[in-house]
Amino acid sequence: MDRSPATSASTTELARPVNIPPRPALLIAVQHEMNKEEPHLKKIARLINRDVAIAGNLLAIANSAMFNLGRHIETVEDAITLIGLNNCNALMTSLMMRRALSHGKMMMPRFWDVSEKRSWGMMYVAKLTKVSTPELAYNFGLFSDIGIPLMMASFPNYAQTLNAANKMEASGFIELENQCHRINHAVVGGMLAEHWSVDPIVVLAIKKHHTHSIISDLTFSEKVRQLIAVFYLVDKAIQEHRHTTSVEWQEGGRLASEILELSDDDVEQICVDLKTHFNSRLS
Repeated sequence: MDRSPATSASTTELARPVNIPPRPALLIAVQHEMNKEEPHLKKIARLINRDVAIAGNLLAIANSAMFNLGRHIETVEDAITLIGLNNCNALMTSLMMRRALSHGKMMMPRFWDVSEKRSWGMMYVAKLTKVSTPELAYNFGLFSDIGIPLMMASFPNYAQTLNAANKMEASGFIELENQCHRINHAVVGGMLAEHWSVDPIVVLAIKKHHTHSIISDLTFSEKVRQLIAVFYLVDKAIQEHRHTTSVEWQEGGRLASEILELSDDDVEQICVDLKTHFNSRLS
């Protein structure tokens, strides 16, 4: 049985200094229509088209190498039809999150670059291994470290914490955050995901994704453990792309390979494929 992803009263109290942005009204309206038994595609398209910038960005992504549809999509309704409601939902969440969180101290260009690569990479590996639906994997990649810019904006000395964490050669980021700020980015990211009505499986995976023992802990569902395993594999490729080493893969890679049923050669080939995509423009 899964352990509950619910936020405890004590965690809520600790998170008071962190500003958790509400889910945007446009996203609420779009998701409300998408979640109906018989969603009305034209109504969803009309809602999205109210925001010209978001509609334009959605079309740009639908026409990018991310989906490689082999034809040019000219309207939002065509995009919804061809990439599917679930993918459209994930992309809308991504676009609205980027708008809400990438300003001021949360701008962090390096963070958002890695976030884009991670989200796309998670979706790619999920399709390849079939351990998760692409949209769940994409959302996990999107939200997994989203607590970092939120904490950057909330704690004046968080930049020093992040700088120290980036120099670590072993895990300990979560412990360092807890020591310095009494809360960590995994918990904050999970709270944002909950506020934005992300699937509970993804919420739980976000909260636990830096706990390497989770992958072999059978009290957590296989879906949660598989998502975290995919995260470690994609992080390996991202860090190699940046000419550094993945601490996540060093400590959780063997278990990740096992749960994903991948050989060492499989892992290396997937990383080669991911880095090839990272080196090319996704847009």
